[in-house]
Amino acid sequence: MSRNVLFVTSQMYPFVTGTMGIFNYSLPKKLAELGWDARVIVPRIRNVHREYPEQQEHIAQLFIPIGGQLYVGRVVSCQVDGITVYLIDAPDYFGRPELYGYEDEAERFGFFCKAVLAALPLLDFKPNLLHLQDWHTGLIPMLMETKHAEDPFYRDIQTLLTIHNLGYQGIFDREYAALLDIAWADWVNSGADYYDQINFMKAGLLHADAITTVSPSYAKEIATKQYGSTLEETIQGRSEHLYGILCGLDLEINDPATDKRLIMPYDADSLEGKAQNKAALQHALGFPVQADIPVLSLFSRLKTEKGLDLVVNALDDLMRMDVQFVIVSNGDDIYEDYFRDAALRYPDRFAFVLYDNDFAYQAYAGSDMFLMPSGYEPCGIGQLIALRYGAVPIVRQVGGLSDSIQPFNEQTGEGNGFVFKPYFAKVMVYTIRKAIEAFRRPDSWRTVVQNGMRENHGWDRYTKQYADVYERVLNG
Repeated sequence: MSRNVLFVTSQMYPFVTGTMGIFNYSLPKKLAELGWDARVIVPRIRNVHREYPEQQEHIAQLFIPIGGQLYVGRVVSCQVDGITVYLIDAPDYFGRPELYGYEDEAERFGFFCKAVLAALPLLDFKPNLLHLQDWHTGLIPMLMETKHAEDPFYRDIQTLLTIHNLGYQGIFDREYAALLDIAWADWVNSGADYYDQINFMKAGLLHADAITTVSPSYAKEIATKQYGSTLEETIQGRSEHLYGILCGLDLEINDPATDKRLIMPYDADSLEGKAQNKAALQHALGFPVQADIPVLSLFSRLKTEKGLDLVVNALDDLMRMDVQFVIVSNGDDIYEDYFRDAALRYPDRFAFVLYDNDFAYQAYAGSDMFLMPSGYEPCGIGQLIALRYGAVPIVRQVGGLSDSIQPFNEQTGEGNGFVFKPYFAKVMVYTIRKAIEAFRRPDSWRTVVQNGMRENHGWDRYTKQYADVYERVLNG
């Protein structure tokens, strides 16, 4: 049996640098080392043309029915660091300034799902498995069981859907069913209808052969009312086919010993370079350059779901503590405005910097502590980068944070961070205070820093888990 898997996704690094984009770059690379032919198909967004203008090979035109009319697109291919990437080229849908956030999202990603299936017979590669990512690809298993049910080409192709964030589901008015040429009766008969609307994620959950999500704890949480985002019963009904696997970290990209963006390289056995990076960060932010004051950082998107309401409620208390705090991020205007104002109120101990990837890594290297107080967190990648760069995580015990961060025990020397559970600002402040107290004890602090830096959160162990799930799906 061939071992061909096609990742179907709206995001891939380096075209998009979010967590899901990195997932769809790193995992295919690692699967190749295990003997899989892992390729990716993704919308051809604007910066793909800008960054890879000479490398795109035209494969075929596509004629996709949308709303009773044929839309003409094409599929092209290119190579990205040894990965074969197929691009669905449809400028009217994807040649826009942003990837998401438009009124015609149902039409855009409905087109993408249909275009992927139309492209498959035209490629020089037939996958055994489609590895689908989030709601944007959720229609594909449903289309295979309805529109393509009688086509022998698709019968031996299995589907696996990965949930990166169940909070985003692709819910649209019922009228879009006709636009996508999927009869409303098909939605109702399969149970994919959603309060007289269509729901891309629910369609994928019901029709995919198997489901994964990005941490073991999140797999359990989404089967509950608190975290199921109204789909907990659907999740419960697929529990025998649901697997939770943590995301890994690309250890070549994320390595303080070789990172050219840093003032000085360092590793777990030689932390002097980290002290130099801390001094440089303090200087860049206008903070007093003092080694004995801990620097706390936060890089999460400025969204309430990331615990930013806790940070707002706690900030004045934090500023009365012996700590310097930097937020490198962007997001909702209400938070950006608040933190800009706070930086003016506390210029020598709080800074707000709009997100810049290079500066974020310099801040990881210069920080002593890393705050991630998420309301919910499917996996999280920031805490893994923080561990790698010696910034001790302070996290809320939820989702993937539960699976990757263990409370530090000064008596035994075990653990890699500081953890709290109740979603209250005062509990978060108490936990930060505990971390600051540990920082005052150099031997203890060096232990927790080195514990985290020496852990291996690379993709190797998690890739094997995905390969095992693939084999299970393909073997029925």
